[in-house]
Amino acid sequence: MQSVKVYVEDPLQQDWDEIAEQLVFAINNSHDMTRKEAPFYLVHGWDAHTTLRAMTTSMKRGVGKQTEALAWRREINHQLQIALEMAKEYQAVEKARRARIHNEKLSRKEQTAIPKGVNDGSSDDDSEPRSLFQPGSQVWLYMEVKPGLVKKLFHRWHSPFRVKRKVEEFAYELELPDQELLPEYSWMPDEVTGEVEVEAILDDRTPMSTSTDRPVREFEVKFVGYKSTTWEPASNLSCGGLLYDYLRNKKNDQRLQMVQVADEE
Repeated sequence: MQSVKVYVEDPLQQDWDEIAEQLVFAINNSHDMTRKEAPFYLVHGWDAHTTLRAMTTSMKRGVGKQTEALAWRREINHQLQIALEMAKEYQAVEKARRARIHNEKLSRKEQTAIPKGVNDGSSDDDSEPRSLFQPGSQVWLYMEVKPGLVKKLFHRWHSPFRVKRKVEEFAYELELPDQELLPEYSWMPDEVTGEVEVEAILDDRTPMSTSTDRPVREFEVKFVGYKSTTWEPASNLSCGGLLYDYLRNKKNDQRLQMVQVADEE
């Protein structure tokens, strides 16, 4: 650490290569408080030595150290295998405990759908899971409006539908209301042929964005042949002339209001 301090205080800082080797040697031979050993000893099985000490070590002692290092590595690998097996056993016990607690918290109807082998611990291959929903049951439909970030009140549950049939274990077909049951005041035509002509642009707004995307400006549009109006983004409109006239008139109105306010002041 003194060498690092000297290097930092040196204005030229040109001897980092020499200090780096000494710093790595010091880190590898420092005593770890958690493992109670040096990192170099944990990897190789013997303590690191300087070049001078390694040169003065006899060949016989060097061979002995290599044998000790090989035995150390074998012992470490053996302990590692034991630790992995114990971890697998602990994970299996914990998963079984969490599954038991989860099944106990289920409702009575959900518990009847669980195979008997799951609750009793028996391995009965003949037990088949019963369906949670039967044909004719009323269910709520959860529809994801937009994928991505989940916002409060963004995704909604829709009114109860009746189950028509079971497609798969986690897929069911629902009975949807017929078109004749839709409200009479629905402005949507039976058949839409081609493009719908825009009669007038009445207003505009910039709704608050429910995600990280940039908010899109919308225009209140009245189509030819329809009594009610609808809000559409500019990308859905192909009436460049009407849109230009609306924006120009709105800009002129804003300027007129600014002039009137200035005159009043």
